[in-house]
Amino acid sequence: MRQNIPLKQRKAIANKMCKALKLDIKMLTKEMQEVLVDDLVTAFLNRLDILKHVNENEPKHDLMIRCSGDVLELSQTRQGQS
Repeated sequence: MRQNIPLKQRKAIANKMCKALKLDIKMLTKEMQEVLVDDLVTAFLNRLDILKHVNENEPKHDLMIRCSGDVLELSQTRQGQS
């Protein structure tokens, strides 16, 4: 998918990922770290784009949380229903 985000914003996301993954990717060469982070940024932005489109096309839901004893129940209802 094609992202229409500024290079500056993409670099900011990449820097955040580098910081978050620093210990996990330190065994890779600098070049491989850059390739991996670039791939992760691309995957992240693609997933956001997909979720944005899904969210726009789905009917809105409210999340209901009920707690009874040791049981926590999560359910969704459409807006306007209960």
